[in-house]
Amino acid sequence: MLGLNQSTLASKAMITRSVLLGLEQSDRKLPDKLALSQVRDAILAEGLVLVDATEIAGEGVRWAKPSGKVWVDCLRYARAMLGYTLDDLAEKSGVGRYVIARLENAERKRINEQSARRLREVLFEKGVIVLEEEVDLGAGVRLRSAIRSDR
Repeated sequence: MLGLNQSTLASKAMITRSVLLGLEQSDRKLPDKLALSQVRDAILAEGLVLVDATEIAGEGVRWAKPSGKVWVDCLRYARAMLGYTLDDLAEKSGVGRYVIARLENAERKRINEQSARRLREVLFEKGVIVLEEEVDLGAGVRLRSAIRSDR
């Protein structure tokens, strides 16, 4: 969501890129709590809020402040939470990859409402909720449940 590459995030967190890569591995043993804390602090400093899992919904991330974004501005992040490529989402939704790419483009001129609605439905079915902006919080994404759904 921040548009940072791994090297930049590692630098902001004051850790090495290899430590960050290790934290991102799903099969890691025990993560370094100090490194995790530093990454969290760097993310928070950049304007994001980490959303904790609850009994009814999984973890997520959202902007700390409202910015006027509409839900479709979070489409790319929702797709990333599922680990989907453009082609994966196109296959699962029946919406063309070029339509999805245009919707994800911040410079888009209009929103194809029918395609956007279908994408939102598929993301929800697959386990991701797009969070609308609130009075004091920005838009974001979260997992529908604490246990990640299958692709």
